Amino acid sequence: MRRLHDNLILTSAESMWYFIPYFESHGIQWRGVAEEFDLPTDKPKAEAWIPVTSYCLFLNKMSAFCDTEMPLVVGKTVGKSVVEGRWGVIAKEQSFKAILQSLMTNEHRWSRQNNYWLEQISGAWCWCHRGALKPSYPGSQINEWFRVALLLQICRQWLGQDWVPSRLNALTEEHQGKKYGDILLPDTNIRYGQPFMSMELTGVDALEAMTNRSLKSRDISEVRLLAESYCHLPHFTLDWLAALFGVTSKTLYRYFKDHDTSFKEIKKSAVLERSEQLIRDTDEPVSNIAYQMGYKDVSNFNRAIKTMSGSTPAQLRLAFREGASG
Repeated sequence: MRRLHDNLILTSAESMWYFIPYFESHGIQWRGVAEEFDLPTDKPKAEAWIPVTSYCLFLNKMSAFCDTEMPLVVGKTVGKSVVEGRWGVIAKEQSFKAILQSLMTNEHRWSRQNNYWLEQISGAWCWCHRGALKPSYPGSQINEWFRVALLLQICRQWLGQDWVPSRLNALTEEHQGKKYGDILLPDTNIRYGQPFMSMELTGVDALEAMTNRSLKSRDISEVRLLAESYCHLPHFTLDWLAALFGVTSKTLYRYFKDHDTSFKEIKKSAVLERSEQLIRDTDEPVSNIAYQMGYKDVSNFNRAIKTMSGSTPAQLRLAFREGASG
């Protein structure tokens, strides 16, 4: 049985309540579907977490009763509420750069399976995201386009109500996402089926890497934790991590050398730690865990884990369970 305390595959129960006003205003019955997926039918009075898989399956089934633009309407509405001060994470008088930093820093309050970051792609700053579920998982496309609409609404508060990104990379395949893209961003160059979502922040200057503290001021344990957060990205490299810190790859190389380690060792440890947590604390198929860790081929993932730990993922899971029952 999946342990619901695992911090990688959950979303806030409040995420579900973003959609409830839409359902109720359109006279759509939703409680029976929520019960089908063992989700709450009353809004929690305190912080609560639900499996992101159940949440997506719920959205997928509910979408059959809704208009196509449902996730876009809900995303826009939630984006407005964030701008107006909901959760108290941003304020209108803040700079756009400070807004991005605050939203990324506070993401853990709403989800335990998402990563957001800023990255320069082809010379342009992009707001990027990648979650734990495969984009082919039922309901993932609804969740992604809800998120795109939400981020777009926040950007427009600072960049102008007519602002649109010139380019958007979407995780969903074209046959899943085009119906949403054509409605929300008809004039944007959208590439589907990408390794992660990225929204080009057209016309935005003076941004910087996600981390705003100097590398020298950071303890190596803090760097390891950051690596654990991003090691699953398909393009997690020394150059990419250096850019995240706003330093050169040579500076980061020297930093690791001064701490008697290397990027290779940091990445190996982070990948193994995160993989073992998923293998130990969830019932996710190894193929799903491989995707979450940035591997397209499960056999490559199996070989990598065996090289690092001496055991395959299946052997590790068996050992964890025998240890827990012993």
